[in-house]
Amino acid sequence: MEPQPGGNSTNFSHSFLMRPNVRFETQHKGEQVILVVRRHPLTQLSWIINSIFLVIISFFLSFFIFPTFFEARFSSVFFLFAVFFTFSYIWINFLLWYFTVGIVTNERIIDLDFFNVLYKEFTATTISQVSEITTNIAGFFGSIFHYGDVFIKTQGFQQNIEFELVPRPSEVVRIINQLMGRR
Repeated sequence: MEPQPGGNSTNFSHSFLMRPNVRFETQHKGEQVILVVRRHPLTQLSWIINSIFLVIISFFLSFFIFPTFFEARFSSVFFLFAVFFTFSYIWINFLLWYFTVGIVTNERIIDLDFFNVLYKEFTATTISQVSEITTNIAGFFGSIFHYGDVFIKTQGFQQNIEFELVPRPSEVVRIINQLMGRR
């Protein structure tokens, strides 16, 4: 997705964007993006905390433990390797979060899931094929910070769409229901 100038609504985390001016690869002519959602930023805390822990451990090992057993150059090489590994871990996790999105347009609902850097899954359905929408807010943090899952079931044997751990799932359902009512 590439940003276009003059978006209507954005937020700090870019996890719930109303009417953003973005374009995506398979967008039809005249198709307007109504909503873009991605996982709530709070759900990313596990890999962020792991990254901080890795930096602290590698610093501690490189400058306090290894110098007593190895030469200084081995400690430096280990530290550089650990930093490279940690920042690669951070970069990959950020990309997976940023590019795994749910898109609601005036014509379709699209779920783009990145499972790793080399594998993505694209699922789309038209608004008219949606038969049922369910939201699920579970757990302490989901209730407090208002994030959860949105399940979109389609008619027939088509694949169902899931927006996992997105902010304001009730509002996502409301927007899709409004679009279904217009059809």
